[in-house]
Amino acid sequence: MALFTDPDIVTLDDLLPFEASLGQVASSHGIDVDGKIAVAMNAIGDRLMLWLLNAGASDPQWLTRRVLGLSTVVVTSALHRWICFESLARVFAEAYNVQLNTRYQGKWNEYQQQAKNAANLFFLAGVGIVYAPLPKPALPLVSVQSGTTPAQTIFVQTAWVDSSGNESALSDANAISMPNSSSIAVAMNEGALQAPSAAVGWNIYAGTAAQTLSRQNMAPLVIGAAWDMPASGLISGAQPINGQMPSFYIALANEIRRG
Repeated sequence: MALFTDPDIVTLDDLLPFEASLGQVASSHGIDVDGKIAVAMNAIGDRLMLWLLNAGASDPQWLTRRVLGLSTVVVTSALHRWICFESLARVFAEAYNVQLNTRYQGKWNEYQQQAKNAANLFFLAGVGIVYAPLPKPALPLVSVQSGTTPAQTIFVQTAWVDSSGNESALSDANAISMPNSSSIAVAMNEGALQAPSAAVGWNIYAGTAAQTLSRQNMAPLVIGAAWDMPASGLISGAQPINGQMPSFYIALANEIRRG
């Protein structure tokens, strides 16, 4: 699971299963969907931060919560749905305000209610947090060098790893077209100086299709070191974990009473 402070937690692709025509609606009315998602994230973040502060000692990190902010909050499936519905409500609110179309008003009201329900369920289930957050890495650095691999396109993603084997969310994929008789070297964009404090190494996932990446290293790679593709090419390794599971859940019952 991603962290709340990771980039691109929700994108247009996440909203399309709920509203297949969203792209067309946004295009025809000049609506910036990414902007609406950002506004929704800010609104949810403010509300979530307030409730964490009100949770007091129920939050094991309450003494440092103002410093930590939301950097240790995990985006559970319930929180992800809330962000999606809140984003959709804001898109259709603007569509209605532009066109004064009652169909858009109906969608706006529907997703507003869905967002409220999702928020209540999220707080009832509890806010998931981690004690040692691993932020999503930046786009990995991939360079082509001489080698023995035939011409092909390789997709590469990376993840930070902690001492318990937990992984961050995967970086965005870097696709590289390799000429014949070549190889690649991969490094973390952050280098050693900007690695998260909880990280003890990193993993590389690669494949010839974006949907079928697998881990290429048997043990976590040293922070600051690069990975070189072996002469034998890519291997079929483990599948990505793609994010941390919560270490603790904070149930905020007050959210239900005040909702």
